[in-house]
Amino acid sequence: MMKKILTLLFVALIISNAGYAQKELMSLNELNKYTYFKVGASQPQVNTDALAAYLKKNAAGLQSATLAGNNMVSGKGGVVVYRQGLVSGQEEGRIDYQLTVDFKEDKYRIIITGFTFTPYQRNRYGVFAPVDNVSIPLETDANKFSAKQLNGYLDKLGAYGKKLEKTIADFLFSKAAITPKPAGLKKVDTQSW
Repeated sequence: MMKKILTLLFVALIISNAGYAQKELMSLNELNKYTYFKVGASQPQVNTDALAAYLKKNAAGLQSATLAGNNMVSGKGGVVVYRQGLVSGQEEGRIDYQLTVDFKEDKYRIIITGFTFTPYQRNRYGVFAPVDNVSIPLETDANKFSAKQLNGYLDKLGAYGKKLEKTIADFLFSKAAITPKPAGLKKVDTQSW
């Protein structure tokens, strides 16, 4: 009986720690900015208008998604991060980002970058609100964030990027992703009936 309990506890511990390994999904780009970057296969002739509308509706935290070219969707959004207390968490701040989804030769790439942290503080009504005119890039020197904080932020952003990637992949392999062909007018011969 004790063996079963220990085994169950061990399995639960492994499963709970699986969500914290998302930091590896984040990397530094050529400009030394943290970036979530994924490339995948897609259908030919993707309807980017419909993708932008789908992302506005279904992607949590995405505030805007617009067409930025023939085969590109770009947008901006943010993720709220929480400081964990003994009983419950409180809002620590918001991390804003820029999203780009490009399409080329039956492939797509997702780039999430430009992460800036806006701290929250309690206002006079006891509600956590963003601090005015304070926006800190995540790539700043180490004295702005502790290593534990930065790792927590990167884990949260990696998990968010993975979730956003799944949302985009769900759309790309649905019927709405295919660009409709223009309907040609049917010619009728009125001379012979």
